[in-house]
Amino acid sequence: MKKRIVKGKEHILYDNIDEARVAIPNIIVQDDWREAKTADWIITDDGKVCEVLESGTLNGQRYVRTVVGMFRCASSIKIEGDMRANIYNFQGLNSNTVTKNRIKPTRQEHLFAKYVIKGDNVIDAFKKAYPKAKSPSYIKEKTNLLLRTERVQELIDKEIQKLLEETDISPKYLLLKAKEIVDNEEGRDSDKLSSLKILMEISGMLGKKEQKTESIQLFQGFSPEQLQVLEGGNVKKIAEQSRELPDVSEED
Repeated sequence: MKKRIVKGKEHILYDNIDEARVAIPNIIVQDDWREAKTADWIITDDGKVCEVLESGTLNGQRYVRTVVGMFRCASSIKIEGDMRANIYNFQGLNSNTVTKNRIKPTRQEHLFAKYVIKGDNVIDAFKKAYPKAKSPSYIKEKTNLLLRTERVQELIDKEIQKLLEETDISPKYLLLKAKEIVDNEEGRDSDKLSSLKILMEISGMLGKKEQKTESIQLFQGFSPEQLQVLEGGNVKKIAEQSRELPDVSEED
């Protein structure tokens, strides 16, 4: 037999029906696990015995959750093999693995990207997009993970491009402004030039994908002051309103 703690309670996966009957003499086992309900005992397709921890309907399809994993109640699906790493999704994969491997962005990921671009601290953006998340360590871990996925980087990139287009900040405009700053002999324009460089990197003008990805991760959103400047169309003042954004790993 194998044991697993689920929500603070121990649950057992028996190797076979005989072992289960020794532990639970009066056990009643459902013939077809696909018809089982919560708290029913079932025989898996490879002859093991376990309890249904939860049954329900998701997107019109019945499912059961056991110590082995979560399964759709379809004739083509089998419950077999070892306990899966995660019993709260059909893939049975660790939630971080699911997040990394996901191709299509979720609704929450779209919201996360929008909040980041609107100037929210990335931790606060995650909390708004995922209001059920409470653990500070979980939020920190997931925020870092999301910022490193290509699909979320692309979402943030699209939101940035949309904002730049709305304010008529084209690649040509940025290059002309950069030239003006370089040619300006009066004053120190290093901060302004730095801001323009960041904008160019984010907009994809400076080449390599790695540089662009790093810029997005470091960027982490316009501040409210920078957004106000953008909306006013005065890009040269962005540096004057710039702020140092904290690294996610340093957040509580």
